[in-house]
Amino acid sequence: MFLITKKQKTLMRLSFSCMILLFSALAAGANPGTLNNSCVDCHKTISPFTDEQLRLNEIRLNHTLRNISCSLECHEDVIRKTASDNYQQWSDSDHSKYYVTCDKCHGGNPDVKNESESHASMQGINNESSPIYFKNIPDTCGNCHTEEMKHFKDTMHYQRLQAESRAPSCVTCHKPHSFKVLKASEMTALCSVCHNPKDQVATATVPIDAKNALVKQKEFQDELMNAKNAVATDKAARKDVTSAQADLDNAQAVMDNIPSLWHQFNLKDFDSQVQKGIDYAKKAESKTSTIEPTVPRIPGFEIILVFAIIPVSYLMRKSR
Repeated sequence: MFLITKKQKTLMRLSFSCMILLFSALAAGANPGTLNNSCVDCHKTISPFTDEQLRLNEIRLNHTLRNISCSLECHEDVIRKTASDNYQQWSDSDHSKYYVTCDKCHGGNPDVKNESESHASMQGINNESSPIYFKNIPDTCGNCHTEEMKHFKDTMHYQRLQAESRAPSCVTCHKPHSFKVLKASEMTALCSVCHNPKDQVATATVPIDAKNALVKQKEFQDELMNAKNAVATDKAARKDVTSAQADLDNAQAVMDNIPSLWHQFNLKDFDSQVQKGIDYAKKAESKTSTIEPTVPRIPGFEIILVFAIIPVSYLMRKSR
């Protein structure tokens, strides 16, 4: 059996200590340190991330010292799951980057350091007056996301939400605390919860249509970037880009409207608008010098060439 020397044990302890310090630093540094908000200050310290990291590293160290095989991946997976608590999710989100803190959704007083006082005005998730009660979530999100909310209120999703808690709201797609933007690959599974042959909510093709819509949006993003680069190149070369810039502006206007457009949940209209944006972007790029002009083919040129070669070949043979 492989035995560990005293020196190796010391080195292991130092290594694990360094890992613990590193993870602690990462956990502490997940949110801007200059933010003066008691919600963040408190929930950062009560997050289980750091304590769990210490505990699992201690287990790993004990296993190693006793010559017990220990899988790094196993412990890391447990840590990763534990780290996905509310604070950790928020600290990795765009809300954290833009200083949208807990009180914006949950209420409470972020200026008070005492827990009972800072939580005094907060209401539970089952309280109909709570900003996070299922019917109120769209209005809570709509305080900042005005345009998206305006379109969402005109949808069947919103109408169903007024009647039943299982109906989709903002957090159904964007998830509470992580506030993610869904990828095309995630759409099918999510939409299929309601849009399936069994429940027969709308048409069963909705999940595939939604996925294809986001795939097309990604194509639009790529085309728009190509057009921007092409126009910028011509601008730098002091070429006239007036016409190309007009098409590029039209494409950008479509792109700027995509978030609002998506929240109407009219997939046919969404597809139509995105295609319009793609066409504008391609048109802009085609008007720049980055696209090589194609030389028009002369009709029947190959036939003329064949008939020209025949007499030449005949004369060459005759002259031998």
